Amino acid sequence: MTFGIWPRLRPQHLVRDRALLTGNSQRNPDRFGIEVTDPVSGAPFEVTVFGYPGPPDSRQLLAIHGFRGDHHGLELVIDGLSNCGVWTPDLPGFGASPAMPDAEHTVENLAHVVNQLAQRLDAPALLGHSFGSVIAAYAVHQRPFAYRHLVLLNPIARPALAAQSRMDRAATAVTNSFYQVAATLPPTMGRQLLSNRLIVWATGAFMTKTDDPRVLAYTHDQHQAYFSAFESPEVLLEAYRASVQHTVSDVAQSLKLPVTLIGGEADELSSPDDISALADQIGIVNDDVETHILPRTGHLLHYERSAAVAALITWRL
Repeated sequence: MTFGIWPRLRPQHLVRDRALLTGNSQRNPDRFGIEVTDPVSGAPFEVTVFGYPGPPDSRQLLAIHGFRGDHHGLELVIDGLSNCGVWTPDLPGFGASPAMPDAEHTVENLAHVVNQLAQRLDAPALLGHSFGSVIAAYAVHQRPFAYRHLVLLNPIARPALAAQSRMDRAATAVTNSFYQVAATLPPTMGRQLLSNRLIVWATGAFMTKTDDPRVLAYTHDQHQAYFSAFESPEVLLEAYRASVQHTVSDVAQSLKLPVTLIGGEADELSSPDDISALADQIGIVNDDVETHILPRTGHLLHYERSAAVAALITWRL
């Protein structure tokens, strides 16, 4: 089944019962706060973490969401990781977590916070999706002996600012201007612009390639509910700039632990060729890199192919 643009913007068949989408029982998290320190000033602040306890003596996995997301985006995958204890924070400035008090929301600073969380949670395995893949890779770069496994979903291997085609470069320039304009407007107007339902819908329609109308409807519903849960347009602009300036490739040769790369065949932001090149870069210093490319899948594989992703992670771990 294929879709035109209108069904992608107005999908039917909304299903909120995650078990009907994945075949896995829904896991309900415990919510709690962990006090960390600002990477620049050392000021304390609290990050909200959602914990999905596993069986006794199960592997512990810290999962990092992507740009503009929060912990909800990884729930379909987490439901399939029933043999793991999973901890997923809302990154500073997103979801239920406040922005960092003094530090800019750069990849390096966010990775510093992730490492503090990993130490407190004693989580030896790290997962990141999209922008979260970059943060996770930088976290390993900062503390190379702290983790025993790294899982990267839709890993960002090529900077958006280095897009090869004119269309890609133009799209990046337009997006950059969009976030800059929103940050210069009065806060209420900026948030209204960034949260415009049509823009949020169009973003999801572009990134997902699923041919399942239930998954498409669920993805759009999730984006409408959580894609605008950021503290301010200024914080969002800082994170956006970080997301287009850095990649996993920046620190590829610091990744000397077992690495699993999972991507989508139809992902424009992280193509199979990009992921293959990233695997080769990591492979220079690491002989334990495994790559999986899922067919008919775009940049939102944590929604599109969540059960398959969870199965691959479980098998690999």
